[in-house]
Amino acid sequence: MNLQARLQSKEQIKQASSIALWSILNLTFLPVLAFIILLFQLSKVDKNSLADGHLKFAIKLNLFAAAALIFVSILMIALGGFNSGWTWVFVITYFVLVHTIFIVLAVWALIRAWAGNTVFKQ
Repeated sequence: MNLQARLQSKEQIKQASSIALWSILNLTFLPVLAFIILLFQLSKVDKNSLADGHLKFAIKLNLFAAAALIFVSILMIALGGFNSGWTWVFVITYFVLVHTIFIVLAVWALIRAWAGNTVFKQ
């Protein structure tokens, strides 16, 4: 592998890692703001590159997480509102099971990016 290809690979790994980190931040500390940053990355990545694959996965993962959160919120309101005892059952179950799965998937994508691998084996 020549120097140009290695430098491009390192740059792709750095960009993919950054994307995966923003995905984790959206799921944890900076919701919405980190997602907006992910959306701005759409114009900055090369199509069919390592970073592009990670970006598409990150956006889909975070959209699924948002949909799950909206679904649980609607379910809570429909089944008794915020004054019901079931509210805490839904909240705790969601965060312990569902949200944790989204975070683990985002961390897995970050590890794959650090290794220079696509999100899924091709």
